[in-house]
Amino acid sequence: MLVLLALAAAACGGGGGDDAPSASGGAGTSPAKQYKIKVGTLRQPHLYAPAFYGKFLPANVTMETVLFANSTEIKTAVVTGSLDFAVTGITAALEGAAQDEPFRVVASAADGASAIVAKANKGIRTVADLRGKKIGYVAGSAQDILLRLTLRDAGMDADKDVELVKVGFADMANALDRGDIDAFSGAETGPSDAITRGVGQLVVQPYDTKMKSINIVFGTSQATIDKDPELVRIMVEVHAKATDYMKDHPEEWADGVVKSYSFQPQALTLALKNIQLRWAIDAAYMDQARVPGEQLELLKQIKKQPDYKAFFNTDFVTPLMKAR
Repeated sequence: MLVLLALAAAACGGGGGDDAPSASGGAGTSPAKQYKIKVGTLRQPHLYAPAFYGKFLPANVTMETVLFANSTEIKTAVVTGSLDFAVTGITAALEGAAQDEPFRVVASAADGASAIVAKANKGIRTVADLRGKKIGYVAGSAQDILLRLTLRDAGMDADKDVELVKVGFADMANALDRGDIDAFSGAETGPSDAITRGVGQLVVQPYDTKMKSINIVFGTSQATIDKDPELVRIMVEVHAKATDYMKDHPEEWADGVVKSYSFQPQALTLALKNIQLRWAIDAAYMDQARVPGEQLELLKQIKKQPDYKAFFNTDFVTPLMKAR
């Protein structure tokens, strides 16, 4: 179920700030083409970049931000043309690409934002202590893969040595508090919420596996790229500038998330320390994306590997990287 998002006045329309990409013609030139676009995202701090796009949108672009329940819905909306752009999870995008859906990653967005948390005061301090415990997870998510790889590296099989319990990200901290689960592999701000409430304690931020911390991407459809590459160029630049702005203004980022989603400030402050914002894509990043792809196939979430050359389109982000 999607809802329209009113994050902030700056996110809802064009007329960006001094650093906005130039899109209007000079004297004697034709007026710039007008765009009205939709961008999808989730209620999570590591997918908050669209809230700052308005600072950098050129005057000929107006934008509506749409909130979704999960990354799969976002990816589907992009592929079907309901959205023009999206900030979404890489595993959902990979699942679509493995079915030859024309979702294209044109920039990165954020890494990290994952943690394995156990119920406080239950003696679960290390990964080894998770053996035999009930662990909340979201099937096919980056956090699912990170959990399985972390357990495997500790000599355990996620399907045999622990009991996996399906729990939505938003309910993980409460499920832990109720005692429905002993631990969870979650996405922020769930882990930080559980920790700051005294409900949970950190077991590990699971980035030492071969998947590392790859997580969130910025994408569009092949149809949008074919129809209007200039719009894609504009939005990749807007996304990059918004991402850099968030890095440089963490207090404003935190403030916005708290006000938009009513998150607890203490939990949000902790969560931001577990998020690495990025927009650049290099060869190492694209190679790293093969790890979750391979794991999804092992989990039978996908039947074949995506065409990674088609999945990543770096034509728009590479010039920005070279210019900086």
